[in-house]
Amino acid sequence: MIVQSTAPSNIALIKYMGKSPGNKAVNKNLSMTLSAFYSTVEIYPTKETQDIWRPLSGSENLRLSTSDKFITFFRKELLKDNIKEFYEIRSGNNFPSDAGLASSASSFAALTKAIYLLKEKLGLEAKSIKEQALASREGSGSSCRSFFSPWCYWTEEDIGSFSVKIPPLVDFVVLADQEKKKVSSSQAHQNIRTSPLFENRIERANLRYEKMKTALETGDYKKTAELSWDELWDMHSLFHTSSPPFFYFAPETIRILRFVEELWEQTGHGPVTTIDAGPNVHLLVPEEESLSFATLLEKNKFQYIKSKA
Repeated sequence: MIVQSTAPSNIALIKYMGKSPGNKAVNKNLSMTLSAFYSTVEIYPTKETQDIWRPLSGSENLRLSTSDKFITFFRKELLKDNIKEFYEIRSGNNFPSDAGLASSASSFAALTKAIYLLKEKLGLEAKSIKEQALASREGSGSSCRSFFSPWCYWTEEDIGSFSVKIPPLVDFVVLADQEKKKVSSSQAHQNIRTSPLFENRIERANLRYEKMKTALETGDYKKTAELSWDELWDMHSLFHTSSPPFFYFAPETIRILRFVEELWEQTGHGPVTTIDAGPNVHLLVPEEESLSFATLLEKNKFQYIKSKA
């Protein structure tokens, strides 16, 4: 092995949805980094006549289209510095792939870090975290957010971490369906442009971003939860109204969302809720409430995995 690198996943509360050339941010978005969910990439020398990808021991295979994209991005980055030797890339996650848990973000962030470590070993100049983050966008737009923690903002002009006053949060990912999704996130970015709701999507997301960033920075947990709930439905409504429409929700997804809705109605308090392009639901709660919330989920027979920022 020449180099090894890891990178965490992230969960966006204001989503990046609708690709632009170079995977630049089409709207302002922000995310929480998930330190316990991460991808690992290792690079090895090879005698093959082309770059190859293999899963790390114990990891599942990527979609063929994803592994091809991985290798294409890798070779393109090496050719920028005229590196012509071929390599074997091994990668894997410690969480399910292609299930709406941002595995592409952590995978491409880890791959980008490994590429720049390889370049340093070959005597090239080291690049800053921000430079690496911006380079990683060409593989996966949201991967650039995985370079910053615990909270990251990403706008057309800039990217970086920012401080919040809400308490540290724990993300309970309630598993509604662990099967690989039928519509990839990349395809979803394209399909939503056919939705009649896409016309004003950027303006809605940017306004919600400004409100949520203020809520996070001033410690307004309830407002953060309200805005995240609105954003969840805004993005998934784009999917449901595309032509043809497509759906990520599983029956268990609906049960979880009803559970959250009733919890807020009955107690005036509950989790910050969001869903990426997939069926699994992220429930973010203050760390001091995590033990009691885990008990509540178990009482309602929800299966979950969890991560702190």
